[in-house]
Amino acid sequence: MIRFDTQALYDALEAQRTARSLTWTDVARETGVSTSTLTGTRRGGRLEVDGVLAMVRWLGRDVESFAREMPH
Repeated sequence: MIRFDTQALYDALEAQRTARSLTWTDVARETGVSTSTLTGTRRGGRLEVDGVLAMVRWLGRDVESFAREMPH
């Protein structure tokens, strides 16, 4: 089964945010995604598709790069 890896998304967001010396508020402004949604990716769980697409686009990556094969 293939699942979206929200932890990997959070890690990529954090790495990009840190590399660019941005706050989470800056990232929210640039992505159009709320700060709570951005930081909430660390906890995993369900995310809205529009938000995920905006975050992935901001990272300059494809959604598929966050897809992982999960054991049954």
